[in-house]
Amino acid sequence: MERMKISLGLYLKSAMCTALFRLRGCQTSLIACDGRLPSLSNDGTVRIGKRFVIRGRVAPCEITTHRNAQLLIGDNVFVNQGAVIAAAESIEIGDGSKVGDFSTIIDSNYHDLDPAHPDKPRPVTIGKNVWLGSGVLVLPGSEIGDHTVVAARSVVRGSLPPKVLASGNPAKVVKQLEIPEGWRRG
Repeated sequence: MERMKISLGLYLKSAMCTALFRLRGCQTSLIACDGRLPSLSNDGTVRIGKRFVIRGRVAPCEITTHRNAQLLIGDNVFVNQGAVIAAAESIEIGDGSKVGDFSTIIDSNYHDLDPAHPDKPRPVTIGKNVWLGSGVLVLPGSEIGDHTVVAARSVVRGSLPPKVLASGNPAKVVKQLEIPEGWRRG
């Protein structure tokens, strides 16, 4: 009986979450939402693929797109609690990727350094089957190759190649990964 209550709660929360996204102008299929509803602000374009899962048990996620910005999320993407995804220009997250809890993905610094150096948003691209560990920060202009794993608390600035384990601040390649074609992270 308890399991049925949990399943019914997840179903109702997912229906509410999907309605929230659609009412805010997002193009999406059913969203599985476990825990708190995310904070969602959409003044741009948000397209989300099939089987998107967002968890907010401890802290809600925040998803924001600014005017004329786009956020493209592929199929089978999982975003864990407390994650922040904020697009001022363009953020793309590939199929099968996983975003760890309290991670942040931004394509803008949102503030000018000084009058001579205004902030310029730069697109962020995260490949397919990428895993961002807990607390990873992905900075504007970053590109992460397919099947790459970024270790917890790392800061991604620039490009990371496909099929590597990267760690540190800034994140650097520490290991090449042997990933066969077609393999999906569980």
